[in-house]
Amino acid sequence: MEKLKELRNKHKLSQKEMGKIIGVNDRAIGNYERGIRALPVDKAKKLGEYFKFDWWLLYED
Repeated sequence: MEKLKELRNKHKLSQKEMGKIIGVNDRAIGNYERGIRALPVDKAKKLGEYFKFDWWLLYED
């Protein structure tokens, strides 16, 4: 999920820091970014609330 990585880099966060925001570890963030695991909707919503954007954009190509 390239958009997740772009969001993290835009805000200059490490995977560990982003993980703390949504309640997962840095390994999970890496798995989401590489497409190994799908980002759960509840985690996407947390990111949308935290960064004030439409969380659905994370799932668009």
